[in-house]
Amino acid sequence: MPLTSVIKKPPSHPRATEPIERVILNKSDLVRSTILRYRETGDQSIYVNAFLKLKASESLEEKLSWLSQMTECVSLLDRKADKVVLEFLKIPWYKSLELTAAVESFILTLVTAHNYYAYLVLKQLFTFLIPDVNEKNEELLVSAGALTEEEEASNMRILNTIVAIHSHVPLSRDNLLVLARKCMPYFKRHVHQHAVYTYNLLLLASCLPHLRLPLLEVIISNMVTIDVNTPRSELVLDDDEDDLDEEESSDEEDLFHMEVDDGREKTVTAPVVKEVLDFTEDPPLAMTHKEGNTLDVLMTLMLQYVHDTCHGVRRPRIPKQIGRDRLESPPEGLPIDAECGCRSGTARASDVDEQRTVGCECGGERHDLEALKLLYVDLREVFSRLILCTQASSHVQFLVFYLLALRPGLMTSFLEFLRMRKFEDPNCSRDTRRNAMAYIGSLLARGKFIPFSHVHSCLELICNWCHSYLENQERSSTNYEDLILHSPFYYACQTVFYVFTFRYREYTDGPKKLEMARSLNLERLVHSQLNPLKVCAPPIVSNFAAVTRRFQLAYCYTIMENNKRMNIPSAYMNGSKHPYASTLDMFFPFDPYLLQRSKTYIINHFREFDGLPEEEGKEGLEMELDEDGLDAIISPRSSECSKSQSFSYSSSPGYKHW
Repeated sequence: MPLTSVIKKPPSHPRATEPIERVILNKSDLVRSTILRYRETGDQSIYVNAFLKLKASESLEEKLSWLSQMTECVSLLDRKADKVVLEFLKIPWYKSLELTAAVESFILTLVTAHNYYAYLVLKQLFTFLIPDVNEKNEELLVSAGALTEEEEASNMRILNTIVAIHSHVPLSRDNLLVLARKCMPYFKRHVHQHAVYTYNLLLLASCLPHLRLPLLEVIISNMVTIDVNTPRSELVLDDDEDDLDEEESSDEEDLFHMEVDDGREKTVTAPVVKEVLDFTEDPPLAMTHKEGNTLDVLMTLMLQYVHDTCHGVRRPRIPKQIGRDRLESPPEGLPIDAECGCRSGTARASDVDEQRTVGCECGGERHDLEALKLLYVDLREVFSRLILCTQASSHVQFLVFYLLALRPGLMTSFLEFLRMRKFEDPNCSRDTRRNAMAYIGSLLARGKFIPFSHVHSCLELICNWCHSYLENQERSSTNYEDLILHSPFYYACQTVFYVFTFRYREYTDGPKKLEMARSLNLERLVHSQLNPLKVCAPPIVSNFAAVTRRFQLAYCYTIMENNKRMNIPSAYMNGSKHPYASTLDMFFPFDPYLLQRSKTYIINHFREFDGLPEEEGKEGLEMELDEDGLDAIISPRSSECSKSQSFSYSSSPGYKHW
């Protein structure tokens, strides 16, 4: 058999007349080759220049072609090509409605094929929800949160994509919540960024109702951070400076020049006309305090959200106080319900008591009870996790206050929650029990929507607990004054003194009411061996002593004088310069509201201190002036506390008017 050569002969050249077959790369092969070249070389310039040209291009067909080709090449976009994906996602695809379906198809295909991209894609989408802001644009300080129709439509398309990712990749739920918190703007960033991002999170919570609780926790956590970094003292100072500037400007406006016959100018003073501002029609300008203005805008947005949710409005709205009205034809997404027909911030007066309110303007007739109940449960949970354990907050807690004002029937449940599950639970920390009792006292004192019968019932329960505590101590060896050992008892006593001082006019309105006050047996608390008058806050003790002396319910001044004589310097702890505390460190969460725009939601439901009996105020002052060698036992109407006993406005008992 003849041998055959293993070396193959080269193919013969085609004839000149035969056409030469050529391989031409189409655009799809170009995108694929770009990805492959980057995977092999790692050179970022391979795709960066192409994406820059694509971003600047105005050709809709070219962008659609790129999205289609990237979707086809998803199998190549593994971890080695993650930078290509991230750079590609930075292109603002969602500004165009025509590109929305294509980019959403690409993203869903990507996260389904490679689930580790879910975190990176969601992070980029949440970043898109924060607008770029020109810090020099002062108009955004007044109209923070207002969006154009294009911006609002773009944000809604981004939120729809986030919801779609959550549906296709169930494990992305944790990533979604983590990124919602991480992408929250820093608390000193521009107010417009905070307002827009918070509004978008509320929209997302409406799209994903089962995630509303953690999303509300993200929003309120940011508000608490801003609140604790905005001391009341700074807000009061800025408010005083604004009032001073307004007075100076009004004085200048009242002076105008008039020409007379002798050619000289004479200054004529015009009468001053005082006007009452209607915040619902003419919103006030932005606050001068930067963080205070941010908190004011966020509180306005959240209070409007509470109001709308209680009235069955599913889609969050931007209030008039911080922006323009909502669009008549909103972008695709959640259906917007009809207006609730009840103005926010208004209150319905009681037919029996003119000083009391009984809910919002509609009287509860237009409330969506199921939605209201769910919101109450969520807000109470957020309150328990975040607000209750934060002592320095001044305004965020008014979200719960406003919800209770809209539906006073929830007040009993909330007070029982604070009393039984927080204060009376020995497993709770001392700070939690202290704050729970502070919220009970401040709510009973300040809520115009709480009837007197409920106030008395709550005080009766607290007093009964105090009397039971005293009975137990009488049989023990610890029946002596000790702030640390008996702190829950002192918290309860201070709450009783504080609420009784605020609501004493109702307790002294007739013999029957006065008998109800005597049934509390306040004298036993005052004369107990635990001596609460020495430990409770001096302003509260002074006012309580004045009221009880006037109506012969308890006699406190002798004990107060003895306490001052026996007040010796406390020993220092471990040689430090910090002495042991001699009075309660207790705050009053519902002190007067200082934020200007959101104040309109609260003012109609908020009770101010009526003042002490005039006769007692004069007699008490005369008695204090007659004491030699003793510090003044004072009331807020007579003079100020000494520096050692003075209270800053943030921790004051609230014996001040707005």
